[in-house]
Amino acid sequence: MPTIVSLVILISAALLQSTLLPYVEISGVHPDLVLVLVIGWVFLSGLEEGLRWALIGGLSVDFLSGAPFGVFTLTMLVVALVTGFFHGRTFGSSMVVPLGLIFPLSLLFNGLALLLLALLGRPIAWSNAFFDILLPTAIFNTMLMMLVFPLLYLLNRFLTPRQLSF
Repeated sequence: MPTIVSLVILISAALLQSTLLPYVEISGVHPDLVLVLVIGWVFLSGLEEGLRWALIGGLSVDFLSGAPFGVFTLTMLVVALVTGFFHGRTFGSSMVVPLGLIFPLSLLFNGLALLLLALLGRPIAWSNAFFDILLPTAIFNTMLMMLVFPLLYLLNRFLTPRQLSF
């Protein structure tokens, strides 16, 4: 995909995630739009393109967050790598696999981010974080994937049209 389109989508998503999505919350948590986009794109375009999206998306979130710089870039890249193991394995561009994996991948992303913050000296109440942040965010991200993945699928089809074979 053209890099400029990736930049526009991911920077816009990071801005939306940091400015408006905190007002769209359930139980005090809001979805990780950039994470959902990256995971969906890895399933549709493969690991190489997904890693580009993870780097751009992670840097965008890092620039807009109050966390130490690099935490979200590193965790986004790790999640993209793990997601890459499942790309094209069973259902191709079907929504079944991304929808089934967004929950554990969200737990991995946010859990790894909290672990990095703990290693950097930030105090983390692990049991509270798991039940108050990690689980609700993973559920929210799963619901968001149901809306985002069909749109990403259409974008992917538009940007990379398939050749007809005779």
